[in-house]
Amino acid sequence: MSENSVDNNPNKKRQRKKRKNFLSNAKKYAKKGQMGRGTQIPEELYQYFVGILDVIKQGIEDPDERTSLVNNVLERTKGEELNVIGNQLGCRLVELLLPYSSEEDLQRYIDVLSPELRRLCSDNFTSHVVETLLRVSCERATKHLQTSDDLPDEVPKKKIKLEKQSNGYSKGHIEACHEFTIKICKYALNNLEDFVWDQYANHILRSALKCLSGITLLPGEKPKVNLFKETVQDKKGIPPHQTEMKYKIVPDEFQEIVKEFANRLSAWPQFKDLPYQNLTSALLQVLLYAVKNVDKNLTKSLVKKLLNESFAPEDWETTGADEKKEDKLDLDAEANNEQNVTGSNLPPVFESESAVRLLEAALFVSKKKTYTQIYARCFINRLGQLATLPMLNFTVQRLIDTCHIKEEFEPMFEELSSKYSALLACGNTGVLVALAKACLRTKAKQMQFVQNLEKALNCSEPENQKHFPVQCLKLLPLGTNDNKEYFINVHGSVILQTILDFQRPAKPVSGLLELSSEELVYIFSDPKGCHVADAFCKGQFVGVKARDKLIWKLKGYYQKLALSQHGSRAFEQIFEAASPEQKVKIMTEISDKSNLLNSTNYGRLIATKLDVNTFKVSQKKWEESRKKIDK
Repeated sequence: MSENSVDNNPNKKRQRKKRKNFLSNAKKYAKKGQMGRGTQIPEELYQYFVGILDVIKQGIEDPDERTSLVNNVLERTKGEELNVIGNQLGCRLVELLLPYSSEEDLQRYIDVLSPELRRLCSDNFTSHVVETLLRVSCERATKHLQTSDDLPDEVPKKKIKLEKQSNGYSKGHIEACHEFTIKICKYALNNLEDFVWDQYANHILRSALKCLSGITLLPGEKPKVNLFKETVQDKKGIPPHQTEMKYKIVPDEFQEIVKEFANRLSAWPQFKDLPYQNLTSALLQVLLYAVKNVDKNLTKSLVKKLLNESFAPEDWETTGADEKKEDKLDLDAEANNEQNVTGSNLPPVFESESAVRLLEAALFVSKKKTYTQIYARCFINRLGQLATLPMLNFTVQRLIDTCHIKEEFEPMFEELSSKYSALLACGNTGVLVALAKACLRTKAKQMQFVQNLEKALNCSEPENQKHFPVQCLKLLPLGTNDNKEYFINVHGSVILQTILDFQRPAKPVSGLLELSSEELVYIFSDPKGCHVADAFCKGQFVGVKARDKLIWKLKGYYQKLALSQHGSRAFEQIFEAASPEQKVKIMTEISDKSNLLNSTNYGRLIATKLDVNTFKVSQKKWEESRKKIDK
């Protein structure tokens, strides 16, 4: 594990690498007389593909136009399929178009690629097309199995299946896709020993496991946005802090192949070393998520095998180097004065980032007993040290996020109780977010969390408690020299929102209500602060009188809130929480200068949504229409 210096400025933005523009690079290659990388294709075809990518980038919303374009381009590749997908540009275009291809075109690519799988799976370009072909085939083969939430409960499942059998595809095509999915996955399984170590074929193994087990997106994985500019509102990835995955329905035949993958890999003599390489660790992560949906007992045995043989084997030896590392990286000054904690040296799993990521996946899929074993073997009495390290604090977050039992969470909470100041100092504030959410989830240690955070923010004295909400938003101790008077930290905002959902949120509520109207407007108009209004207005234990006071405090500022993007969001939440009489007063205020309201897009949306024009004409008619809406 590297001894990197810790950056004490959590607000410092990391410089992102400039993303390469694939299309502009393709045009540069053409100007140099090179028809892209990989196999050579005729210049005329290359320029045609560049033009098509240009058109796609502009966006094609009409489904008929899209279908026509896909059919024309794939027809142009007829007889040249292998040559086209061997070229970087051709490969990218075919990869984009295959999900929209007709039955005939998809079948043609299946027929052409099937005899060449061995070579294609290990190629840096064609392997992507094989992956896409597998994904599209599996999607079409299993789509009719998915139940519809839109259909009423009384509709028999058999009828649903019959109605969905076509899905726009013939029965023969669905069967062909099913057969190809099985064929390519079994082919990958039979070549497991070679594919595991191949950087391109390894991805095909992962895609096979995802398709066979019904995984749509892995935790933290973002959906691929096709260049056709389709909206992906309903396909957002699962954030890392969520602990539930949804799987598609897949045939039993698919699930049996997943079990074969797991059994074959776990029987390898070198299985214990696989977590310590990026390529193989990533494969094992997907395997754990896949097996979770297939066989609970197999999941348990896999995690136990990893724990006993790889993460923290019984015979691992501690070294003095770890102790030095701890002294150097532990940022809590008080900790150095305490007596040494037993078992402070770290198990082997924490020496490698790839192994750590696999450990996080193991925590995600583990049930109660296995989870407890991982906690006992890898984390107990080490949480304070791990939480202040740059790489390992994320693992502590995952440990806390996946804890749902009060009795198990409490010792974790106590172990980290003295580390709040250190976490603020090193910028690992995600651990505090995980703790706050766990306090809310398990309904434990809520008052202690607020007290610990108050102490770390120098707000525990009675005269300073009113500053707690603002310091929590900044995540800076009171009295810290801060150039930005009101820089709102995203973790600070989430923590404050979570505390407002606690059973006794009196301190943050009273602190927010002691702020001036201008300060409240500033917070509610901030992209990270506007969500505090949601928590204040929807909090189960925030009193009605407190909400009334907030609504009264913002009197004279509602128009200003409604004019900004994020302020208008907070405005809507506050308006919904208001009583009918308060709503009339707010409407009176914003309708007085309705022309100003229409000066921004957001103000215009508020004016339309709340029907300001009707209110100006007749307050009585507006009240009657609101009663219907509120019902």
